[in-house]
Amino acid sequence: MKHTEAVCVALWFVLGGSASVAGRDEPTLDSRIIEALKAREPDWRPVTALESGRVPLVPSEKRILAAVWQSPKSHGEDVEVFVYGVANRDEARGWLEGFRTKRVYPGWQVRSYQIGDEGYLSKYEDGKRFEIEFRRGLVVAKIAGDALHLVKAFAKCVVEQIPTSPKP
Repeated sequence: MKHTEAVCVALWFVLGGSASVAGRDEPTLDSRIIEALKAREPDWRPVTALESGRVPLVPSEKRILAAVWQSPKSHGEDVEVFVYGVANRDEARGWLEGFRTKRVYPGWQVRSYQIGDEGYLSKYEDGKRFEIEFRRGLVVAKIAGDALHLVKAFAKCVVEQIPTSPKP
């Protein structure tokens, strides 16, 4: 019994100590993005997105956030938010290579879009679907949905949370 009590006390100190250290640290990028999007759309619900079978676009790609923000009004307003960190600027640029060279799937049109360090706005057919892909520092992101105004607003909100010299 004393052994169990000692383990519980030790665990309490470890968890309490790490919580107090974490409390002094700056919030993580994913939590800043989530809080900013919650503030923008308080009635919306973020649902973690699964990326089963997705192949990273560059070797060092690490997921920071993958979620679908569900509108309380209509699924046609839902917005997908995917944010990744990469190891260096060359890989950040490489992540956008297909958009830069306009090598996209049939039906998609791509044009340059002013966001972050480099960005692209993709439109499927006559506006059935929209995506904004961008990079800022060592963070890359894809924001997608059926409503262009919401995709733009969410992308702006996400990019504003990324420091100019982020450490993913």
